[in-house]
Parts: sequence; C-alpha cells; structure tokens
Amino acid sequence: MGDLRLKYMGSKRTMLTNGLGEVLSSEIPKSNRFVDLFTGSGVVAWYAATRWSKPVIASDLQRYAVCLAEAIVTRDAPLSDQEFYDRWIERARIRARENSTYDDADALQTAIVHMGAAAVADDARSLCASDICSPVQRAYGGYYFSPLQALVIDALRATLPEREDARAVCLAALIQAASRVAAAPGHTAQPFKPNETAGRFLIEAWQKSIGTELRKAFIILAQQSAKAVGSVVQGDAVKVAGELREGDLAFIDPPYSSVHYSRFYHVLETISLGQYVQVEGEGRYPPTELRPKSEFSIKSQSANALDKLFGELAKVGASAVVTFPANDASNGLSGSSVVDTAAKHFKIEEEKISSRMSTMGGNAISRDARLHTEELILRLRPR
Repeated sequence: MGDLRLKYMGSKRTMLTNGLGEVLSSEIPKSNRFVDLFTGSGVVAWYAATRWSKPVIASDLQRYAVCLAEAIVTRDAPLSDQEFYDRWIERARIRARENSTYDDADALQTAIVHMGAAAVADDARSLCASDICSPVQRAYGGYYFSPLQALVIDALRATLPEREDARAVCLAALIQAASRVAAAPGHTAQPFKPNETAGRFLIEAWQKSIGTELRKAFIILAQQSAKAVGSVVQGDAVKVAGELREGDLAFIDPPYSSVHYSRFYHVLETISLGQYVQVEGEGRYPPTELRPKSEFSIKSQSANALDKLFGELAKVGASAVVTFPANDASNGLSGSSVVDTAAKHFKIEEEKISSRMSTMGGNAISRDARLHTEELILRLRPR
C-alpha cells in the first residue's frame, strides 16, 4: 500500500503483517462482501479491497474516515489520467494568492526559522484571528498549522476536482497530508505548545511542505484500486450492521477509549467537511454538541452497544472478525468481556497476537507514544 501512514491510534497496519492479514486471507474468500464497520484510517478496508474480488463496504461515524476509505474502495481501476492533479494545484495556488492574508502569511512563513517559538506563535495566532480568514486557517492557524499551511489547505479543499473519483482521491490525499504535517505529538488532541520543551517541534512542523506530502499521498492512492467496486457509509455501526445480510463478513475493531475519537481527529473532520466551525480551548475543539459521539466510548453504554452490534450481525446471519486489546480498556470493555458477549450470539474461534497500540497522547518526549499489548483476534461464525 506504500507509505500512507496517518497519525492514528490503534492502527491495524502492524496487525495486518502480524496475524490479522492471515485471518482475513482465510475468511474473505468465503464471504460475499467485506464490511469494515469502524474503518478509521481505512487501512483494513484498503487491504481487503486491493486483494480480493469482493465488494468492500467501509463505514464510520466520522466523515474524514469515510473519505479516506472512499479513495480506494469505490473504484476498480487506477487513475491513469492525472492531469487533473496539476490543474487542481494551479487552481489552489491562484485561490491562495488571492486571499487577503496571503502576503502576511507568506512573510511569516519565511521568518519562522529566525523567530523563537513563542514569538512566531503569537504573530501567527494574531494573523489567523480575523473573520476574513479561511476555515482551517481561522480554526487552526497558529496552532496545528502555520498560517500559510492552513491557507494552502483551505485553498486545496475549496478547489477539489469535480469528477467523483478524482475528487475522492484528492480529498483523501489532502487529509493524509494534513495529518502528516500537523504540529501535534500524535493525534490532533493538543498542538505542540510554543515553549522551551515543545517549541522546536512546533517550528519543525510549521516548516513542512503541504505540497510535498500531498503529492506523496496522491501518487500512492491514485495507483491503488479495488478489485471490485465497493461503497462507503457514514453512520452508526449498529445501524449499518442491521442492514447487512447472510454471507457478509464484518470486520469489527471498536473503540477502546472512554474519550470520544472525535476529540483526536477534529482537525481532519473539519478538513473533510470544508466548513468553518467555532473552536475552543487549547486543543481548538468544536463544541461538544458538534462532535460525533459513540456509545462504545461511554463506560455505561459500551457493553450494551457491543451486545446490540453482535445481535444485529447474528440476526442477519453475517460472520465477523473482531479485534480488541486483551487487557482492560478505558471504555469499560476488556478482551474477556468481548469474548463473553460474542459467545452469546456466535460460535467463536479465538487467537491472540502480539501488537502495539497508541497511548493516545504519548509523545516519546515525556512518555512512550506506543505500548506493547496483546491483542485478541476472534472469528465469529453464525450458529
């Protein structure tokens, strides 16, 4: 799949080469469709779509995740004619230069290397505080992105190609690029602070090229395609599960955190939507009521949500592959509780593999960003 590494917690990229890939290789050929119910970074949906001639359905509660999956699972041929990419870049370049903040943002970008983190952050945030700024620039300029980086992201988002397949690939590449350059230790829960400890990381991130990362992501995405045309759905996993049918294979990698994932990916969500949203706090979060919420991330509801999900799948006669940390998770679930709940509805085959998962905020400066853990893989068969 190439180097499409999104800053993403609990990514299954490592597991695909450490047991999960073998399980999917055994199960997918026997299924009619493969359904990734919590697609997240899209890596498992992409993996399945590019290897087997089975339609892949990728769903998620958040729009950015659906956009990432859509770039590959919905088309069965590479994008060989890529002239639209150069036209897109030119449209975005013109739009960015027409913005009234461009000259100041460009001047500040040049001065970044000569200024201290505190000074450059103050100037950047002042510049991006105006109502005339574009959506990402106004929400995140001076925090996750430099004013110029944010302005370029906005220009690219506003000038996406109209052709459906080209638009999907370009938007996914933009989300990938934004994730790669974001001035944050891992996920976009908190930006680097412009202080003595993290200031150098802020400056380093603000000097990264959106264009360079965009090109890398685009080339990899455009070259990939599904072996059978699939689809994407933005919605609740339990509801989507109820719409499946006998012969489908569901992949279930539910949240393991008591913190809603929207707190960690709100920047990517804003980019995918292309609209300004009022933000607040150090993390620049949208208001709580505007952030997608999952019952799986609420301690008092997670067990019931999982039971309902398994119940819907069992009702329609679908099979499933489930991954979950073997230890206790902060959302109240655990490997043993997942097994017990699954056993109420399915016949189970169980495996364990060694893996690693994100600490959701570790930054390799003050604490490890990733921890060794043992991960369950369950194969669920209809009774």
